[in-house]
Amino acid sequence: MKKFPSIVKTSNHNRFNFEPRYYDPIKEEIEDKIRSAKSASKDSDIAAENSNISKAFQRRAQKNHKSNVMQLIIAVILMGTFVAWIFYGNVVLYAYLFLSPAYFYFRVKKKTTVLKRELDLKKKS
Repeated sequence: MKKFPSIVKTSNHNRFNFEPRYYDPIKEEIEDKIRSAKSASKDSDIAAENSNISKAFQRRAQKNHKSNVMQLIIAVILMGTFVAWIFYGNVVLYAYLFLSPAYFYFRVKKKTTVLKRELDLKKKS
C-alpha cells in the first residue's frame, strides 16, 4: 500500500531512554575526605569564610548596599536636574551637554593613569 503525502503529520513513537544513577557511599566518603584535605592544606581562614553561608550573604548585602547608594545618587542628580530645569529652563540642559564630555574625559584619563602605574610597577618587580 502506498502512502500519499498528507497535510497532517502523524507522530512517530518515541523511546524513553533512562540511565539510572547509583549512589556509592564509600566513593562519597572518599571524595569528602579529599575535599577536606585540600581545603585544610590551603589557608584555613579563606576556606572557612568561603564555606560559611552567612558570610556569603553578608558580602551580597554589601554589594547591594553599594548599588543602592549609587541608585540614590543618580536619583538625586536627576531630581536636581529636573528642579533646575523648572527654574532655569534649557540652560541647565546645555550645561549638562557641555559638562558631561569633560567629566567622562577626566574619568577615562584617571583610569588610564592608574593602569599605567600598575604596568610600571609590574615591570619593575
